[in-house]
Amino acid sequence: MDEADEFDISVFGLWPPGGAGAEPAAEAADAPRMRRAVGRLFLELKSVDRPSPVDEFQMLLNDLTAEMRDQFELFRRLRASAEALISGEDEAAAKAARADAKAATDAMALLVRTLEKIDGLQRQIVRDREAAELLAEEEGGDAAIRAELRAIIDAQADARARRLLQSWTAARDGAPATAGESPGDPGEPESAPGARSG
Repeated sequence: MDEADEFDISVFGLWPPGGAGAEPAAEAADAPRMRRAVGRLFLELKSVDRPSPVDEFQMLLNDLTAEMRDQFELFRRLRASAEALISGEDEAAAKAARADAKAATDAMALLVRTLEKIDGLQRQIVRDREAAELLAEEEGGDAAIRAELRAIIDAQADARARRLLQSWTAARDGAPATAGESPGDPGEPESAPGARSG
């Protein structure tokens, strides 16, 4: 990883838990202060209510991200100091410095790959939350439509039952049936017990 010195580790930010559509927190000029603020947010979240397993997982990923970013910066400094010794006159020290620089470079490459995997996990969590929220909205909309349709059917059935009852009562008492409904309508019960046979 020859470009390690130019790599911007701040692209791997800390993700706020519990929200779909979230993005990692932008890196402030004072990164440790930002991390403390995010840490307080997580502590407050823990003290108010136990976070969900997904939120706990996101907090763990944020802790790992912060730790690995610090480790990356440490290895970057170690590599820079080792490279300063490589061009020295002491061959043994130069050889050890080359080995240290290679080890630091390998460690930095491993840290970046791990941070990329963590970032991928955080993004997948956000995508899963967005999909779950969308599904919940769709299911809620379907439930509302079903409830409205059920209410319309119930109202229509109730109105039809009232008209049939009025018609049947009128036929029983000998009055003319109400227009539009009669006890003998197809698909209706033939007649209620006690109705006059015509």
